[in-house]
Amino acid sequence: MLHQNEIKPIDLKMYRSVAPAEQLDELEKLAEPLKGKQLLYVSSTASGGGVAEMLHPSVALYRGLGIEMEWQTIEPPPGFFEVTKKIHNALQGDPSGVSDQEWDLYESVNRDLAGELKSVEADATIVHDPQPAAARAFIGPRKEPWIWRCHLDLSSPHLATATRFAPFLQDYDGAVYSMEEYRLPGFEPGREAIIAPVIDPLSPKNQPMDEDEAEKIVSAHGIDPNKPLITQVSRFDPWKDPVGVIAAWERAKEDIPDLQLALVGNTVNDDPESLHILEEVRKAAAGKEDVHIVDNFPPAENDRGVKAFYVASDVVIQKSTREGFGLTVSEALWAGRPVVGGNVGGITLQIQNGESGYLVDSVESAAEAIVKLMANEATRTKMGEVGHDYVEQHFLLPRLLCDELAFLAGILDS
Repeated sequence: MLHQNEIKPIDLKMYRSVAPAEQLDELEKLAEPLKGKQLLYVSSTASGGGVAEMLHPSVALYRGLGIEMEWQTIEPPPGFFEVTKKIHNALQGDPSGVSDQEWDLYESVNRDLAGELKSVEADATIVHDPQPAAARAFIGPRKEPWIWRCHLDLSSPHLATATRFAPFLQDYDGAVYSMEEYRLPGFEPGREAIIAPVIDPLSPKNQPMDEDEAEKIVSAHGIDPNKPLITQVSRFDPWKDPVGVIAAWERAKEDIPDLQLALVGNTVNDDPESLHILEEVRKAAAGKEDVHIVDNFPPAENDRGVKAFYVASDVVIQKSTREGFGLTVSEALWAGRPVVGGNVGGITLQIQNGESGYLVDSVESAAEAIVKLMANEATRTKMGEVGHDYVEQHFLLPRLLCDELAFLAGILDS
């Protein structure tokens, strides 16, 4: 069930031209006493979502700093990810809940996972999100610390699901959340930290691209580079509200008749619901010639394809109704584009309302923000610059490792 991901180290000096020098200097200091330590990440999948996108460069940079970080992902039996998506949704507030039979499958797979993890040696283990989280409950006493890293918005969980899930976490020594509001009721580990996610500035998705290259790529997907364009980049997920984005575009189009909308997304292994949502999006977009659905770029083209849509867009949308963080917001701001984002969760950490974009609560307010931004190119440019600078200071990879190493040092010393 466990799969080890082989990732080459990257030298910290590679970040000297893109990340704040003070963060890099601090990172070197924090890494020094942990050199030679064996650390372990455990997560559901190595591709397709924001967690995987963060863990790839995190592992590479840890190794470049002399810290032996390993990353194991899981290959569970059929039906498991369907169950964990229901747990995910319920922990974010979906009232549908999870059946006893589904909980039985979740426990069974995690019990098997625990059997494999018992033999994996590490000075500290960090388990990401609900999918493999329950394995700790079946492992028994351990001397080395285990930490649960949650990327979900747990501000209003389905109470019965949270009550059933929390006991699986009781043997963890620490927990990390993206926001204060996300602490899970009924779970009180010895130590907790609030660490916001980040983007990797060295990823092809986040490296510079000129507008000519961007226009060439998006034109191949039916976009007219001579007409205004707004884009949402996200998984096809109900919490991302892609159907609501189409509704907001329709209202904005009443004022901007030639406005185009691109919905750029993917379906991922640990989210089987995404295929259903994609079908709903296609139905909502049927007959609307200026709506372009771009799903699942070929792997070799994915990052640069996404970057092209950021660069070619006048405004980027992330109209989530729940959001643990939303890396696409920082990606778009880093690309110098203002963002209209749902006024929820981690999006509120990234958008400075009225300065780098707008936080919105409805289809109507999203449409109004789009129209307002599209009316003034100078304003869009200024907001993009403000957003880029804010991401540079707060949401790049070296800052994440600084926070994580500081927390790990405290756990390991206690």
